[in-house]
Amino acid sequence: MGNGYGFGGEEIKEESSWRYPIGIFLATLVLCAIFLYYYVGPSVEEFKGDLPSPAITEEAISIQIAGHVFAPAANYTVYPRARRGGARNEVSLYALWPNMSGYAPTHRREFVDDQPQTRRINIVISKRTAPITEAERLDTLYLPHTVDRRGVRTPYQLTKFSFAERRVNVPTNGYGDTELFVGADEDENLIALFCYKERVDIPSPECWRVYEYSDDIEVSYRFKRPYLPEWRAIDTQVRKYIAGIDRSAATSQ
Repeated sequence: MGNGYGFGGEEIKEESSWRYPIGIFLATLVLCAIFLYYYVGPSVEEFKGDLPSPAITEEAISIQIAGHVFAPAANYTVYPRARRGGARNEVSLYALWPNMSGYAPTHRREFVDDQPQTRRINIVISKRTAPITEAERLDTLYLPHTVDRRGVRTPYQLTKFSFAERRVNVPTNGYGDTELFVGADEDENLIALFCYKERVDIPSPECWRVYEYSDDIEVSYRFKRPYLPEWRAIDTQVRKYIAGIDRSAATSQ
């Protein structure tokens, strides 16, 4: 950088010709970094572990829910945040029917996709919030809204109940897209299963049940409707799996 003198003897400083190109380059670099992060960088949900992401490790994780300690293997957990362990209000798990196995790369499509024949069973263990039991919900919330309280027997030891169809501008009970199936598990306990109807606008219908695991814990599970005939075996294996990962008795000793 050279100096000179102008009129009046004032010194004139010549600035470097590289200053502005370097400034433009740095500004462009920053903008490109922001652009790339916005479109391909991790989202807030990814940072928090709130996006489904399978794991292959079988290391057990200790999760406390309402005084219970559950220890599922990491490859059964749906969300990365669950793999941090600790106290939580709920945990989302999945397993592959009929072996109740956790995630493996060879079965990635069944764990990730939502096809009608997917053998994945989605399980949620959560802190119990409903004050009434499954049987009480059936008598007070479900059956009073069915079209015929006698129901229809099915070939797989369930009684099917239907609800009024949803219609435009006509209030309904919210069950119009579903059917209710009532039966008894292998211990003769009454169960209530809901299934979405098989319709064109419901391309991958599911069935689900919510039951009380303890006074403080409830469990819900979902499976695809084509496996409804296997409902009793699915129910048995889900309850067996939950009991198998419950470490509450061991930790209390």
